[in-house]
Amino acid sequence: MPSQFIVEDENDSADGKKRRRRQKGMQDSRPIYSEDDFQQHYTYTEDQIGAYEKIKRKLKEIDCSPRGGWTFLLGLLPILHWIPSYNLKDDLIGDIISGITTAIMRIPQAMAYAILATLPAVYGLYVAFFTVLVYAIFGTSKHISIGTWAITSIMIDGAIDEIIAKEEESKPTSDTQLRVQIAISLCLLVGIIQVAMGVLRLGIVTVYLSEPLIRGFTTGAAVHVFTSQFPKMVGITVTRYNGVFALVYTYVEFFSVLYTANPTAIIISVLSLILLASIGEINELQANKGWLRKDGEKGKKLPLPSELVVVIVSTAASYLANFESKYDLPVVGDIPTGLPKPIVPSTKYFGDLIGNAFAIAIVNFAIVISLGQTYAKKHNYEVDSNQELIAIGNSHIVGSFFLCFPHATSMSRTAVQEGSGGRTQLAGIVSSLVVLIILLWLGPLLTQLPECVLASIIVIALRGMFRQLKDLLMLWKASLVDFLLWFVTFLLVVLLGVDLGLLLGVLFALVTIIVRSQSPYCALMGRIPNTEIYRDISRIQGIDELSGIKIFQSSSSLSFINAEHFKKTLYKMVGINPKDVLITRNESKQASERSILTSRLFSKYKSLSEDTEDPTLSRTMSQNVHTVIIECGMFTYVDVVGVKTLQTIVADFEKVDIRVIFASCKASVRNALLTITSINQSGEIGLDRMYVSVHDAVLSCQRPSIVSESSVEMAESTMSSSTQPVMQEKITNSKFKVF
Repeated sequence: MPSQFIVEDENDSADGKKRRRRQKGMQDSRPIYSEDDFQQHYTYTEDQIGAYEKIKRKLKEIDCSPRGGWTFLLGLLPILHWIPSYNLKDDLIGDIISGITTAIMRIPQAMAYAILATLPAVYGLYVAFFTVLVYAIFGTSKHISIGTWAITSIMIDGAIDEIIAKEEESKPTSDTQLRVQIAISLCLLVGIIQVAMGVLRLGIVTVYLSEPLIRGFTTGAAVHVFTSQFPKMVGITVTRYNGVFALVYTYVEFFSVLYTANPTAIIISVLSLILLASIGEINELQANKGWLRKDGEKGKKLPLPSELVVVIVSTAASYLANFESKYDLPVVGDIPTGLPKPIVPSTKYFGDLIGNAFAIAIVNFAIVISLGQTYAKKHNYEVDSNQELIAIGNSHIVGSFFLCFPHATSMSRTAVQEGSGGRTQLAGIVSSLVVLIILLWLGPLLTQLPECVLASIIVIALRGMFRQLKDLLMLWKASLVDFLLWFVTFLLVVLLGVDLGLLLGVLFALVTIIVRSQSPYCALMGRIPNTEIYRDISRIQGIDELSGIKIFQSSSSLSFINAEHFKKTLYKMVGINPKDVLITRNESKQASERSILTSRLFSKYKSLSEDTEDPTLSRTMSQNVHTVIIECGMFTYVDVVGVKTLQTIVADFEKVDIRVIFASCKASVRNALLTITSINQSGEIGLDRMYVSVHDAVLSCQRPSIVSESSVEMAESTMSSSTQPVMQEKITNSKFKVF
């Protein structure tokens, strides 16, 4: 039976001082628990079943009844869940207004991003129609606006150019058809990858794309998007470069041919930018601060359709002034009416596209799930990451049969859809129906739209991404590692390209994790007076470092990555290297034997003993260190190398009469220590060395008379003769309080 220790009140005294109030039901005393003592009184129900039993349990959870089948179908087709419960009175008007408002923004963006992907503008309208309908059936987010996205378009352009470069004798007349064929094949491959990931429940893969990495990547990609559109805004044609240092080559050529700029394109671009930026600022002011009604509360107004205004005005001016022939200004060109006939995408280029397809699939899903979760938290509903993979994957697969290219979601469009009153996926359906009207009847009206206007729309849409540069200031103050992750990813994407930069950015993120795991923060802990709270003695003033006891804590799990660092840091911070102590003792013993045989060298031996005495040993003896406590509360796991390292530490300290014990071990850590120790048939680490808390471990060291007999015998066997009198004196003169 573990002995009891009394929890004394600091204000308790015989002279009638006020006693500290205790909560009802709080015990005044409890045993000091080692894990051995604790498990004798309380039974753990730890899960020890094997993999086969776990699979059987999972199979039993499958409900094959009609009700279970309906539940499965609801999970696969979320539209069957939200359509029957749709609230016509509260949601319909908001969804219709939001859908129309978003469509006004979606149409010019769709054409602009199609041109950014070096495809005809009409293919962007196909994406804006078909993919939204498919996502509304399978998606779980009520607010994101599926469709074209600038980052995806620039990645598509790079993937197409890689294959075009391998094609021989590609004629200009067939170049557009080949680009469309490659883009459609890429769309199908991206969809297959995403659906496969969703079926395999790999939605958690986005945890490897941290927020600093994603924001650094999107900002770097925004630089590529801006660079691709800036020549169009000034009416200059430059060679398309891809790969490492493509931006450098582009800007070198751009400035070399700047003298050929088209003044008309510059004027139209500047006017478009001014109008778009002005209306955009008004919309942001409205969204952030709202408008005060007569009752003093903030009210919502629909955002002004800046893109629609610019498109209508510039198209009308281009038609009336004949910009294309008179001023040599490129325009959108023919937009065929009607819906495309379904085709079967070619699989010819799958082998060449697989790398780019994986990159696009991951990046697209990352932006979809991050925006979806953001608005889900805001409106208090859940988004299923695996179902989102299936939804966006199906939109790619189905869309590829209708001439769509890879797509994701747009931060600006999503903000407009949510801010204009969108409540459900019906807003997206309404938006796609407006696009359908353009495809069936109004498309030819946009043939005279100048391309420089579309380029201006893209550049203005990048404002949100470029504002992410402000992250650097915050990250510099908060976390140097996250700052480096953001900046290095950004730099890699800008200099080496979007796909290679993303890959190297992910590798750099993994390197930062490994480096931090290799060298975790370690500390010696002390006790806050009159409490059972233990904290880092280097961080908090007024903490007592317990005499004769060293409490060591590591802020990371113990594994092969950091095991050697853990041991070296422990020896250094405790101030004792057992091997050095043993070497010094052996040298002193040998010197003593030589002095007996050679009395003439007595004085020299004395000098030698003083010279060879290890300062570590003298410091150890002066401090009377008799116990080292390893606090394991931050260990989530310990691998085989970690356990062997702990066994080595225990054995080394035992040789110099210092006991090592463990505190706050989680079940997984405790099981690993006991299992591996048992397999190796070594008895260094058992339950008698583990304590449920640091305070239990400390009290067991300071008050051996109240510990179970087995613990006392072990402590006495490991305690040096020079340490025992000091310990007994401390026990006699000490008074311990626990709250």
